[in-house]
Amino acid sequence: MDRLTLRKSDVQPFLDSLSGDYRVCAPRQIGSSDFVFDDYQSGQEIPFDFVNTLIPPKNLFLQARETLFSIQGTTQPRILERAPEKPMALFGLRSCDASALVFLERFFGERGFEDETVTTRIRHSLRMVLACHTPGPSCFCVCCDGGPSLISGFDLQLTDLGEKLLVEVGSERGRAAVDQRPALFAPASEADHAEKLRQVSAVDQSFERRSYISEGMKRISLARIPDSFWDNCAADCQGCGGCCFVCPTCSCFSVSDQPDGQDYWRRDRWRDACLYEGFTREASGHNPRSRRAERVKRRFFHKLSYQYVETMGRHGCVGCGRCVTTCMGKLGIPDFLARVHDECK
Repeated sequence: MDRLTLRKSDVQPFLDSLSGDYRVCAPRQIGSSDFVFDDYQSGQEIPFDFVNTLIPPKNLFLQARETLFSIQGTTQPRILERAPEKPMALFGLRSCDASALVFLERFFGERGFEDETVTTRIRHSLRMVLACHTPGPSCFCVCCDGGPSLISGFDLQLTDLGEKLLVEVGSERGRAAVDQRPALFAPASEADHAEKLRQVSAVDQSFERRSYISEGMKRISLARIPDSFWDNCAADCQGCGGCCFVCPTCSCFSVSDQPDGQDYWRRDRWRDACLYEGFTREASGHNPRSRRAERVKRRFFHKLSYQYVETMGRHGCVGCGRCVTTCMGKLGIPDFLARVHDECK
C-alpha cells in the first residue's frame, strides 16, 4: 500500500481542487458539539478531533426522501430521465461508516438485483477515511471489524500525525486523486508509518465498551433466545425507530406513486423503519409482525445473524455506537448483547 503525507494546511487546497470533479462533502460543526456531513465550502475549517457525525453519511447515498423517477402521460406514459449527479468525495469519513458503505453496496447491488440509484453513488464516490484516534464512550467498532482503522474499503485513509496527515492509498480512484496533485503530497517515512501503528495499538486499548458479539450472534442464529426475552426487550423499546435512522447499515425504505401536476406522476422513496408496525402491514390488512416483540426480534436478527455474514460478508453492525446514544430503552447493540449474556444462560 502506497503511503504519502499531506500537510493539514494543504487540506483546503486539496478539497478545493477536487470540487471540479466531485461534490465534496466534509464534517461541519452544528451547535456546541454535534457534527454533520455537509457540502464543503471553499475555505471552510475542517475538524480533525470530532468523534463522529450525528447522522451517518449513508444519508447522502440512501437519502431520507427522494424521487426515483417521474412519468409523463397516462395513455402512453413516458419515463423521464433523472438529471445526472456529480459523484461525491467524502473527506473525514470514519472507518465504521466506510465499512457500512461497503455493506450497503453489497446489499443493494450483489444479491440478484441492483438498485442503481444507491450503488452508482457509492461506486463513483471518493471515500477519504479519517482513522480514529480517540473513540467516544459509545463506540465499539473494535469489536465489529469496523475500525478504528481499515485495511480495505477506502480510497484514501488519513491518520492524524499532528501538523500533517499520513495518507494511505487504497484504490485506483484514490491513486488518481493523489497523482493529479503531486505538489500537495510528499513520500511518507518509516517513522510516519510507525507512528500510525502506535496510534492504532493505543486506540484499540482505549475503548470503554466491549461487546459479547460472538455469543450473541451464536444464540440468535441458533434460536437459543426464549420468546419471553423478546417480550421484555419490547417492553423497553419505545418504537421510535431512532436506532434505524441513525444506523449506517439499516436499509429499510418504502415507495409510493404521487401525482406531480397535470399529466405527471412521480415515484418517491423514503427511509422507513422495520420497528414501525405499518412497515410489514399488507394490503389485505394482515400484519405478520403486528407485535413489537416480533419486530424487535427481526431487527436484531438482521443485525447479528450468521445468515447475513454468509450473504453479505459481514454482520450488520459496524460498531459506530449511534444506537447506544439514541435508544431511550437501552437497546443499543452492546447493551442488547450484554443483556443476552446476562439473561439467556
